[in-house]
Formats: sequence, structure tokens, C-alpha cells
Amino acid sequence: MATVTIYVSKQADGKGLHFSDSEGHSGDNTISTKVKPGDTVIWKIAPNGGIDSITSITEKSMTENKNLFSSLPAPENPKDPKSDWSGVISETATGKEVYTVGYTIGNETYLHDPESNDPEPEPNDPDLEVDPDGN
Repeated sequence: MATVTIYVSKQADGKGLHFSDSEGHSGDNTISTKVKPGDTVIWKIAPNGGIDSITSITEKSMTENKNLFSSLPAPENPKDPKSDWSGVISETATGKEVYTVGYTIGNETYLHDPESNDPEPEPNDPDLEVDPDGN
């Protein structure tokens, strides 16, 4: 059981989020992070990342109706608006889960995919994929 960290920052052009993870992946508005059953996933605001807080980590509807988490993502310190968020991958988890990130800049709250109110996954949404063999 490992800890996988996903860093969240504002894109340089200010039109969305940039993600990077402790596995070396990165992308604007999207990232695919591999996890194993039992792993803890932590979302952190990147240093000098241009966002003030993470307000939500929410799975998008999946056709397979999977919930990879045994402990849903939540703030590690609910009293601290700059708190990291974390969740634990279920020991029986399989497949892939697409998620959205809510965040604030100043007094404004945003969703990382503001052009879509569709709850179905988009090709560029970030996701977690369970890789039990670590490949």
C-alpha cells in the first residue's frame, strides 16, 4: 500500500487546471494516474499553483458504476481551506474512475471542466486506474 500524490495547479493561460502526479505524469485538464488496491491518493495544491483551495473531488458517472474508494476523498483537515484531500482505494477495486475537481481562486469557485455540465466522462477528464500488478 503506497501513497500516490496528485498536484493541482492553475494552467499558465488561466483557463483550467494542470495536474501532475508522483508517478511522473502531467497534463492540462487531464491525467491518468495508476493506483493499486489499498493505496492512499492525496490531492495537493501545487506550490505557487495559483489556486487557493480544493473544494471537492467527485467521481463522474460511470457506465460500469464503479467506486474505487473504500474511503471517499475528503479534506484531511476540514477546518483548513488549504487542506490536502485524500481517499483510500478499496482492496477489491478494479477498473477506472473519472473524477472532477472543484477549486477556488479568490472568492470564485470553479469545476475543472467548466464547459461541460454533462455527468458522463469526457475524453480529457482526469482518472484513476487500478493496476493491481503495478504495470
